[in-house]
Amino acid sequence: MKNLRYSVLRRKRAALRKQLPDPERILRGSLVKRYKRCGNPGCHCVHDKGHGPALYLSVTLGPGRTRSYYVPAALAGRVDRYLRNYRELRKLLEKITSINRELLTYGEEGLDAEPPRDRGST
Repeated sequence: MKNLRYSVLRRKRAALRKQLPDPERILRGSLVKRYKRCGNPGCHCVHDKGHGPALYLSVTLGPGRTRSYYVPAALAGRVDRYLRNYRELRKLLEKITSINRELLTYGEEGLDAEPPRDRGST
């Protein structure tokens, strides 16, 4: 019974790994629309939403530190897809981590041995 559960967990983990999005196509943050006022007293933006919308990627870098990056309209779809990839990555990593915690209960054979590191030529 123990070996069956162990095998099922390893297969689940392998299947989740195959679903991981490409790490080169990931962005963390939020896509936000902004409207700006130009400051011209005769412009419509004085009484309206403002000029825009313009899209920005807003990223929290730390407590009280947020950075915004302008996103051209032509890249909006791609940026949105990269943001979804990030959310999917986090969800899948949480599932893999949960499986790894369970595999840890099997002792030394539970977690895979570390692959040998390529130390390069020195």
